[in-house]
Amino acid sequence: MSEFVASVRERLRSLANLPRYGPLGLYDPQRNVDVWLRGLGPPRNVTYNNVVGALRPFTIGIMLGRDESPIPEVLPVSLCMRERESNRPLGSIELRLTRTIPLPEHQFCLFEAGACQNRCVTASNLLLYYFRQWWRNRSNQRKNPYNFQMTSGGLGASYVFYICPRPVVLVTVVHGNAGNMFPMDLIGPTDSPWYSMALRKTSPAVRLMVESRRMALSSAPFTYKDIAYELGKHHKLASIDWAQLPFPTESSPLFRLPVPSAALKIREVEVREVHDVGSHMLFITSIVRETVPRGASNGTGGPQLFHAFSSYRQYLAMSLAMNQV
Repeated sequence: MSEFVASVRERLRSLANLPRYGPLGLYDPQRNVDVWLRGLGPPRNVTYNNVVGALRPFTIGIMLGRDESPIPEVLPVSLCMRERESNRPLGSIELRLTRTIPLPEHQFCLFEAGACQNRCVTASNLLLYYFRQWWRNRSNQRKNPYNFQMTSGGLGASYVFYICPRPVVLVTVVHGNAGNMFPMDLIGPTDSPWYSMALRKTSPAVRLMVESRRMALSSAPFTYKDIAYELGKHHKLASIDWAQLPFPTESSPLFRLPVPSAALKIREVEVREVHDVGSHMLFITSIVRETVPRGASNGTGGPQLFHAFSSYRQYLAMSLAMNQV
């Protein structure tokens, strides 16, 4: 009976086309959506150079060259999502520069999200979801007054941001006798030697990451979808029992950290800088070693787990189905 109710609920959600995040299986890097930065001279393609720095306020990080001209805070800047094959506009987010982090030969620019436009869902459905989300937040706040909540503007911007599918990794960190493995999608390359990671400040894993200064990031296969979500509870734990993991592990090549044997790619990173950005701690790391297991390199490892905005996932699924007819 419970499975029937869940199936009906999922069907109603699909028909209502309510905005939410969800899983998508793609090969990395994704090639469905292009992301363009406009307002800083000629438009530039930042598809693999736009990451989340914090969720409250919703903050987006983009890496620029160290010698590029300073960016006036009043300059209108926007991040635009376009479907790669058709060049169809999918959404845009207005940006306001709030901070720059100087790095060797680069500067990591942090922008707060402003007004946004979402072409993947109707305005009425967005309003319906905002009300639903407000009601849920209100209920959760009563149960836990310290619970973290995004603003409505931040939620809207995040829906647009996730029109571009974002990869999910399982992060392994160990320091002393404590260790943890948990999923993250607030991560990403920056078209530079730097790789960013943003983790909520209330997570006990922050201390492990700061003290250890080294981690292994395992690209999660799409078949690990349910497992990755189950491991989300590890965000609240200071340490885990490795024997309780629901999959076999092996040691990463360089740091010898436990990683899933089924990982599609393993990035071993070292923390270079840590910055407090709103609701999150921003880790700027460098990739010391990147390993692609033999099975994953020849395609037998299957697609990777990504997160994407629900309406774009539905649009993509329909497009794929039509192409197969």
